Amino acid sequence: MCMKKFYKKLFLASTVGIVGVAGSLSMQVPTFAQENDTTSELEIKANEFIKLASENKWEDAYKYFNEKLQTISKEYISATWNSFAANYGQTKSIELKDVKKNIVHTRVTFSVTGEVSPYELYFNFDKNGKIDDFSVGYPTYPYSTPSYDHPENYTEKEVVVGSEEFPLPGVLTLPKGEGPFPVVVLVQGSGPHDMDSTYLGNKPFRDIAVGLANEGIAVLRYEKRTKVYPFKTGTNPKFTIQDETVLDANYAVETLKDIPEVDAKNIYVLGHSQGGFALPLILENDKNGDIKGGIVVAGPAGKFQDLLVWQLEQSLEKAKDANAPKEQIEALEANVAFWKTQVGLINDPQYTLENPPTDFQLGPTDWWYNLRDIEAPEVSKKQNVPLFVVQGGKDFQVPASHLELWKEALKERDNVSYKFYPNMHHFLAENPNATGTTADYLAPANTSKQLISDIGQWVKTGVIEEQSEEKPEVGLPQYNDYEDNQYWSKAFTWAIQEGIIKGYQNENLLKPNNALNESQYLTVFFRYTMGEALKDESLKNIYALAKENGLPVKGSAFSELSLQEAAVLISKSITKKDMSVDESVKWLMDNNILEGLNVTGNESLTQSITRAHFVTLLHRIHEANLIGK
Repeated sequence: MCMKKFYKKLFLASTVGIVGVAGSLSMQVPTFAQENDTTSELEIKANEFIKLASENKWEDAYKYFNEKLQTISKEYISATWNSFAANYGQTKSIELKDVKKNIVHTRVTFSVTGEVSPYELYFNFDKNGKIDDFSVGYPTYPYSTPSYDHPENYTEKEVVVGSEEFPLPGVLTLPKGEGPFPVVVLVQGSGPHDMDSTYLGNKPFRDIAVGLANEGIAVLRYEKRTKVYPFKTGTNPKFTIQDETVLDANYAVETLKDIPEVDAKNIYVLGHSQGGFALPLILENDKNGDIKGGIVVAGPAGKFQDLLVWQLEQSLEKAKDANAPKEQIEALEANVAFWKTQVGLINDPQYTLENPPTDFQLGPTDWWYNLRDIEAPEVSKKQNVPLFVVQGGKDFQVPASHLELWKEALKERDNVSYKFYPNMHHFLAENPNATGTTADYLAPANTSKQLISDIGQWVKTGVIEEQSEEKPEVGLPQYNDYEDNQYWSKAFTWAIQEGIIKGYQNENLLKPNNALNESQYLTVFFRYTMGEALKDESLKNIYALAKENGLPVKGSAFSELSLQEAAVLISKSITKKDMSVDESVKWLMDNNILEGLNVTGNESLTQSITRAHFVTLLHRIHEANLIGK
């Protein structure tokens, strides 16, 4: 394999995609302080290896590797080592950061100051004290523990995830109390992420783990294979997204089935970014049907390679808008042109895994051609595992429009919930002042508390609260589809102000013509009849209330409700009598409830009841004082 191609695959960046590195500069030999008695044996070995590698004494340096790492050629290892200087500049200083032991490795990490930028150099030592793999990463940025982190509410234990060849260290966060608990497996996005999905000042997976503990939900997170084994994965020409992401998620699910503290019948998988893109593939590979539900967080809806080009084009446009130096603009333009050419080769149908282009420069062709035709929502169309798809409005890596693509693709499915968070960026923190650049990630920030609460609600109930605010901050004219001369105008104003129905504030829409399904009908109805006494709007409680009130529901929560079915439910609720469709409609007409809705005739009554229909019906019932609150 071409060395340039290897670098481009090895250094997979989490913010844009794959970043190429080149060059053959040697790392400056650091000067180390005299070792003392407290210095660990592994620190000494790491220091000795650094010295030998910096002097290009690879025969001696290889003695520090275990047998598996020794199978990788010296050309690969030395070229990668030299690339560190090409990327970050000659070494100005290097010092030990820490030595940490996990269930698989002992990691020795050094903080390195390069002439261009700082970075961290880490070595994974196996149980025999040999280097199993090593790589570089971003320097550690300050992290702020979230306000919802309550250590008294959970315990954590180490687990091993993955295959015998690629064991991965993981942590299972368990709520305190009596289990077994439902559990969520967290799957990272692109790049060699740690188990917290750390990026600059963000640790979204740690936040989710401790946050869901408060909801009585366990969480399993683990180091990504490309983080733990960068050389072994990066030098595999047959490496695909299955190896990078899919298989280890399925291994994680399998691991959980043998842990008594978790409920093996309530295992969920959450995929972030590329992990969300891969979630349908994870479900496809779940041969035993062990996964009860999937959560797609900022998951690309289109082709992965096309998204990367879009990201680069956005970076170029932002640089132009900021009047960046001419040299920077030209470099970005050249990069966009390069990627467009390469992605053009990926998308060209004449090329395949068996017949790749000769001038392809983005790393192993297997990785790209394995996923080039995948569109995650299209895969999900053929599946029936419940999904919760969420997207942030301040995400500049996966555009908010992708949520609509998920909705459109899965519109025939009745077990998919969606939610949009207008101020949430790609790493899941709320930032209404986000700039749409990596600067948004520098300051310590925590995962949206609302997102964690919503995930908890969805895992426990299977539904999510309809997108809204409790009450609009200003009048109804804030909504772009509000009209003050419609039959429903007065009713909607009343219903919004009373908190009976809610607007889609993130979109500035009321969506009066949207059809209601049975569970939405019941939720709105009980908000009206119970007011503030309705504390629990979960699916379970809503249907319990329907049963308590003797309502003839179908029990099909996500099926649209017809006007005639709604008429039967309304008449039963008010009169406490069982009526046929004709009797129910006649009762509503006798009380002038249907007047002006243009729904006379049997054909009209079979249409779905809309939000506008229902709030108008409730408003007329309210004005006629037909039901006590």
